[in-house]
Amino acid sequence: MLVGNTISWGAFYMQPREQELIDFPVVRYDSGQGRIVEDHKYTSIERCLDIYLNGDLLTSAFCSPGDLQDLVTGILAQAGHIRTNADIKRLSIDETGFSAHVETTAAAQDWALHAAGDPRYYSAREILACDPACLFVRPCKVKFAAQDILACADKLLSELAATHEKTNGVHSGVLYDQRQRRILVFREDIGRHNVFDKLYGWALRQGIDLADKIIIFSGRCSSEMMLKLGRMGIGAVAAKSVPTTLSLRLAKKLGITLVARMRPGSFCIYTNPDRIVVAEEPLEKEA
Repeated sequence: MLVGNTISWGAFYMQPREQELIDFPVVRYDSGQGRIVEDHKYTSIERCLDIYLNGDLLTSAFCSPGDLQDLVTGILAQAGHIRTNADIKRLSIDETGFSAHVETTAAAQDWALHAAGDPRYYSAREILACDPACLFVRPCKVKFAAQDILACADKLLSELAATHEKTNGVHSGVLYDQRQRRILVFREDIGRHNVFDKLYGWALRQGIDLADKIIIFSGRCSSEMMLKLGRMGIGAVAAKSVPTTLSLRLAKKLGITLVARMRPGSFCIYTNPDRIVVAEEPLEKEA
C-alpha cells in the first residue's frame, strides 16, 4: 500500500449530467415475457457545433453539449491553430445557434500558416517514417504508481462516469497528477476524441503542463488517439480497452507509456513500462 496522503478526487460530477441526456420512449423485446413491451431509455444528447475561426467556418464537431470552451480550445490546438491559451483573443459560445466563434492573435495566425511543417502535426505515416531525433520533444522522465492508476480507473469507471452508467452513451477521462496524487479534471463526451480535446483544452486554459501527467480513459486508444497524445506532450495514458497495432507503434515512436486492458486489480503495460512502478511511498517528479 502507498503511504502518506490518499488520492484527492476533487469535486467532480458524481451524478449524471441531466442536461446532456433525454428520456426517450422505446419498445423493447423481452424474451422472458415472449413479447414486445413499452419502456424508456436515457439517451445522450449529440449536437453539431460549428466552429468559426477568424470569421471563417473551420470545422463542425459532433459532441455532447458541455464544456464547450475546453473542447474548442483543444480542437484548435490539435489542428495547429494555437499553441497556448494566450493565442486566443476571444472565444464565445452561441448557445442558441450552437456555434463557437474564435479570434486568434496576429502572431498565432502567422505561426499557423507554417504549422503543417512542424512534426507535431504530421500524420501517423509521416511520424513512423521519421528519425526519432527529428520529432518534437518527447515527455520528460516521470514515474507513476501502479496502485494509483488502478484506484483512479476504479473511481472513473464506478463513480465519476455516472452519465455513462445511465445511458451507456458517453466516454470519459481524467487528468491525474502523480506528484500531487490528485485528479485534476474530469471530462466526458459522446465522442472519445472529444474527451481528449476537452482535457487538452482545459489544461491549456489553466496553464497546466501535461508532460508529467497521465490520462486515464474509459475507451480504446487507436492511432488517432496516440497522435493527439503526442501533440499534447503527455507522458502516459491508461485506457480501459485494448490498443491497436498501429497505436502501439506510435506510442513507442513518441515515447508514450501505454497502459490498457484495465481490469479490477490489474492492467497491462504495452510500451515504455519503466514509467510504471509499484511504489511504497508517494512519488516525486524526477529532475
